[in-house]
Amino acid sequence: MIENRLILLRKTIREKNTVVTKNILNNHTISICVVCGTDKDLTKEHVIPKWAFGNDQKKFFTTNINNISQSYSQAVLPTCGNCNSYILGAFEHYLESLFAKTDLNSDFFSTKEKEKIILWLESIDYKFQALNLRRKFKKMRDGKYIPYLSDIPIGVMQNESPSKVFSNFRNALKKLGIKSKAESLNSLVIFKTTNESFHFFHKTNEFIFIELPKQKIALFYFITLKFDDEKIASETAMRKIKEAY
Repeated sequence: MIENRLILLRKTIREKNTVVTKNILNNHTISICVVCGTDKDLTKEHVIPKWAFGNDQKKFFTTNINNISQSYSQAVLPTCGNCNSYILGAFEHYLESLFAKTDLNSDFFSTKEKEKIILWLESIDYKFQALNLRRKFKKMRDGKYIPYLSDIPIGVMQNESPSKVFSNFRNALKKLGIKSKAESLNSLVIFKTTNESFHFFHKTNEFIFIELPKQKIALFYFITLKFDDEKIASETAMRKIKEAY
């Protein structure tokens, strides 16, 4: 069943990519589905699914631009009912079940399963980029409101070149329409974790790390960097994790 849903996801993205990116880049706060571009039957899609962070209202992330915190539970994007429930919801349910049944002490993921994990992490990267294009810069924490900056998206302020931000956004959506992730398999590092708390950090178009305590699994994915050797990828990921913590 999940294969048919992912075929539909890729087909939708290839057909609607131009419409979605054009509309969002022309109007960052437009109310359209971030997958197919429709303005009908809109619902709220979590950037990170609730099962991943335990639906904990106290779990939050902070942007490095204004140091303003936002809870994961409130980090949502407009998505139509079909894309949210029928496609993305089914995909996330599949992944939740996959992580729950896989014991890294005695088992591992197949190549096809790893490709689906990569697709999921790429979808999170895309959704965060869309979120940052919709979030406006209001003020620094404990700072004053700055009128002439108030309409500039956080995503644009995180990069010196707006054109680069827009290019990354287009490419991030296009990646979701690509079936094979074979060239990126060595860019995915999977390891067992005993930490009891959810952790997440992400650098747009570079890497993404997510730690799932309930499933005892941590994932580090290099979004654009490719590796010939899994060991080198793992060592590089561990350095990034140490830098973050």
